[in-house]
Amino acid sequence: MIHGKVPKHSKYLLSPFLLAIALGAFAQDHSELPDFTEEDIFMDIPQIISATHLSQKLTEAPASISIIDQQMIEASGALNIPDLFRLVPGMQVYHVSTNKMAATYHGMSDDFPSRMEVMINGRSIYIPMLSTVIWETIGISVVDIDHIEVVRGSNVPTHGSNAFLGAINIITKSPVSESGTQFKATTGALGTENFTARHSNTLAEISYTLSAGSQKNDGIEPYNDAGRNKYVTITGSITPNLSDTIHFDIGATNGYAYRGDGDKVDPIEADFSPREHRSNFQDLRWNRVLNNQSEFELRYTHNYLKLDTENYNAEELAVLESVPVAVAELLLAANNGIAPKDNERGEVDTHDISAIYTAYPTEKVSTVTGASYRYERARSDVLLQQATSHLEGNTLVVEYPGIGVYDWVDENRWKLFGNIEYHATDDITLNIGAMFEESSIAGGDISYRAGANYALTDFSTIRAAYSHAHRMPSLLEANSFYAVDLIADVDIYTAPYRSMESEEIESFEIGYLQLWPEYSSHIEVRAFHEEITRAMVRGQKIPATDDDGDLDISNNNAEWTNQGFEAQFKYTSPATHQSSFLLNYAYNYTDGLWDRGYYPPELHRTESLNNRTPLHTASILVSTKPTANSLIGISHYYMDHVEWLEGFSDKNSGRTNYTRTDIKLSNTFTLDTNSEIELSLIVQNVFDKEYAEFYSNNTFDRRTYLQLGLTF
Repeated sequence: MIHGKVPKHSKYLLSPFLLAIALGAFAQDHSELPDFTEEDIFMDIPQIISATHLSQKLTEAPASISIIDQQMIEASGALNIPDLFRLVPGMQVYHVSTNKMAATYHGMSDDFPSRMEVMINGRSIYIPMLSTVIWETIGISVVDIDHIEVVRGSNVPTHGSNAFLGAINIITKSPVSESGTQFKATTGALGTENFTARHSNTLAEISYTLSAGSQKNDGIEPYNDAGRNKYVTITGSITPNLSDTIHFDIGATNGYAYRGDGDKVDPIEADFSPREHRSNFQDLRWNRVLNNQSEFELRYTHNYLKLDTENYNAEELAVLESVPVAVAELLLAANNGIAPKDNERGEVDTHDISAIYTAYPTEKVSTVTGASYRYERARSDVLLQQATSHLEGNTLVVEYPGIGVYDWVDENRWKLFGNIEYHATDDITLNIGAMFEESSIAGGDISYRAGANYALTDFSTIRAAYSHAHRMPSLLEANSFYAVDLIADVDIYTAPYRSMESEEIESFEIGYLQLWPEYSSHIEVRAFHEEITRAMVRGQKIPATDDDGDLDISNNNAEWTNQGFEAQFKYTSPATHQSSFLLNYAYNYTDGLWDRGYYPPELHRTESLNNRTPLHTASILVSTKPTANSLIGISHYYMDHVEWLEGFSDKNSGRTNYTRTDIKLSNTFTLDTNSEIELSLIVQNVFDKEYAEFYSNNTFDRRTYLQLGLTF
């Protein structure tokens, strides 16, 4: 929540150190638990951790934080996690296809958004092989979420390169705060059949939640871009004593989602085919309260993902290339039998170990320092082909062994970071944070941030912050080599070649936050200026001199500025009906240039980036409870015209912006003191104003769903 007392289930986001303070006075007598309540521990202003790794009051953090709480999640009627980010100022969410979603902050993206760190309970789910998050593989669903913290603005000094424009931390429900079993089933449009099950319990010192789910739909006509996903996770904590807590989060997913070209009207030309996925993850954290003034955390995480797509056979390739089957067979032979229907294929394996030390040496000073090491590796017969290259003067010469020749590429990354929070006076809070990040393939960079908060009252503050940060090339960007040759030979690319460098951002923001805890309400306004240089925007194309194809490489080929403001207002009625109103608005003017390389081959192109970010975005969420057991939620979304770096960008088609209104009607029926049934009707795009979110033919029409939940 962004107001009032931190709810019981928010213990997951608070440091064990806070509990130790309350319990410390009773450490000598273990015969009886102390008589205290959460009101003695938690404050009227919520605590957040995503801005600096410190548990801070929202009014004292050096960044803008949006919190998506349980009330918002329930009222929105969202069926997938990315849809929730439509409720955050400055964020854009879109379906690339029915079962491929993307979420970005401040636009400037394609179907693989790459500049936001996304975490689950602090565990990164960013995929370095594709420089993005693949939402259907993350192993949780909407019903598993307690709340979400979104850092709006560069957060590299806290979370590293991936948080170049912001960071998302999804906090799941704690088994400490819930017990029992819950089932939920959803059916409706597009042949949707979703099922989730959760069971939470506490056995001695162990609290755990076992969660499983299955999602399925048939996609939209005429592409039938179906998808299916299954997952199972177990999460929980072990508390052998008052000083130590061990958290664990283990899970696996498998399924498929169809991929293709939604810009093609003809489904045969669009050529959708299944992309299979299989993943698993393990996350272990040990927290120890050292004393009343410090604590320590040691963490290990592992993520594995495998993606696989089909290859064209000779007959299919002959139709695609308009050549005889015999020629298609020769092409396949020259490329080791590899002719992928989609490029999303390969394996990625990451291992992270981190240590964080938090100290509160005085009442005025809080510090956090930490270090982490990541080993990541990936292989792909399409995206990471094993070519070698060298420079001859100003010419890049590439020796290309042919598609399908590949092996693992890997990278080591080290991080050293810290943040100091200093209460200079009763009204002034200062934060200074920095991170040194070094990569085995990209060198090292230092990113830093300084922020000052001035308290006008106990519940209102003015904030100013400056950040200078870097984003290192991802494993894909540093190693990408994508080409399809007719013959494996030596290609010569006559074009200037530049080595990869880290992206750079300088950002400044000033914000105002006012809380009204007694009304569970707040208002926040933020003005920002961001200057991004040396940006890596899609691949830069370089044609070969022998007309034997072209080369697609990553390069520092763009720069732009963002400037504008964002606002959020939330009001919750103190009346019995618990009505709530949420309004988000963002204005973002972008100005920049993109060097696309030789595309088409005979023309070197530089394009404006001014229209790659929507000028206006807005959302409204209204909810009310007419009775104690019923809920009405209405959400409305607006996004101005935007020309994504890939996908639909034709202003003349009539799609210059879109609006969408969703509604959720829900009622709960009590069976006994421990059991209840919830029945919900969810209608998305209720006025049936059909629109395209990414590709021109990927249309979103009215969609109706029924949802049944059982808790006991």
